[in-house]
Amino acid sequence: MSGEKTGKVTIICVIMFLVFLGIAAWIENVGFTEFEADVFRHRTIYCIQRGMIYDVFPIFGYAGEVMWAEETTFEEELFYSEMPLFDYLNEEINMKSANEDAETIMQLTALQKEELVHITENTEGILTTPEYYNEMMSENEHAVLFATDTDFFTSGAGYVSELSTTWVTEFIKASNKTVEYDESKLSDYEFVMENFYTVDSCTSAGPDILKPKDFLEYNATIDKSQPGPHILIYHTHSQEAFIDSVPGDKSTTIVGVGEKLTELLREEYGYEVYHHTGEYDIDTRDDAYAKAAPALEEILEQYPQIQVIIDLHRDGVDESRHLVAEWEGRQIAQFMFFNGLSYLNSKGSIDYLPNPYLQGNLALSFQATVTANEYYPGLARRTYLNGYRYNMHYREKTMLIELGAQTNTVNEVMSACEPLAHILDMVFSGE
Repeated sequence: MSGEKTGKVTIICVIMFLVFLGIAAWIENVGFTEFEADVFRHRTIYCIQRGMIYDVFPIFGYAGEVMWAEETTFEEELFYSEMPLFDYLNEEINMKSANEDAETIMQLTALQKEELVHITENTEGILTTPEYYNEMMSENEHAVLFATDTDFFTSGAGYVSELSTTWVTEFIKASNKTVEYDESKLSDYEFVMENFYTVDSCTSAGPDILKPKDFLEYNATIDKSQPGPHILIYHTHSQEAFIDSVPGDKSTTIVGVGEKLTELLREEYGYEVYHHTGEYDIDTRDDAYAKAAPALEEILEQYPQIQVIIDLHRDGVDESRHLVAEWEGRQIAQFMFFNGLSYLNSKGSIDYLPNPYLQGNLALSFQATVTANEYYPGLARRTYLNGYRYNMHYREKTMLIELGAQTNTVNEVMSACEPLAHILDMVFSGE
């Protein structure tokens, strides 16, 4: 390139750069939307490029619009090699637009999901099946995967940030059984022990204790026609928290989870629930059950109509374990029902910890586990059997539930309350 031509190109570059800065400042002051601003920038760069190519490289100008139809032409590469400033500006704009387009599609698909949920909640008999919901969400997911595929934005961008395609969906109740058990299997001791229980090494449970056939026939229903409260929820270990619990904020601990479960059982299923938030493990957990006992007795004396007691905990597991399953695109903490047998292998029956309601306790947790496995497979862990009593002797329908563990997030545990409440309602209503 001659010196005269080089000087001309340099002058044009400087002028165009100043013009572009002026235009950019004008865009900021005019109040364009991001989309309008990006379109204006693209068209400005396009016009500058074309004008300079026609002026500096007139032979290529005769190619007309054809040269601009290609993703990256030889002429453009030559232009960028001589004008690196515009190459940089073009890449910056393309990369910004690529990311914003992906985010826009994510927002649009989220709005579509919300509208679908709104329609589902307000339309009888239409769009109400999980299958239809899954189909619609799958279509949206494909759209997002396409929008965030790096090949989709390779013309000039060279990079696009990864976007998660995991949906945080509104809970949809399971309407049908996913798993169907053979009733003869559920009545078989060996099958049940192998598939439904984990027994602590300190205790044992033979066929004289675990009677699955009787458990299936047990009447676990709650009479909601009686004045309430019908259910008591409390926490022997109120200080149990989760991986992202906020120190000092009880709403992010097991107490907050108990309040969430309480609200669901009240508002969604019509039970009168008393949520007791007394603290019995402030200094030590060792005697928490003994400390909680007088408070339980007082509550039951005040409300003798209480039919079900739920002691809600979270489990303690190895830090490498994450008790989570997926339901309808949501990450949900797994839960576990727990029973004390008042029996130790080393001592036999613990006479000073009698539980006249042991069979009712066991039947209730067994029915809940079977129901969970049938409608929400993967959410319920095996029922854990341990040797002591755990204050389960105050009502025949008493449950101790371990909801998640210290390695779960608050959101995962709160999300688990919805299927858990549905499972409890199916058991308490006799479905």
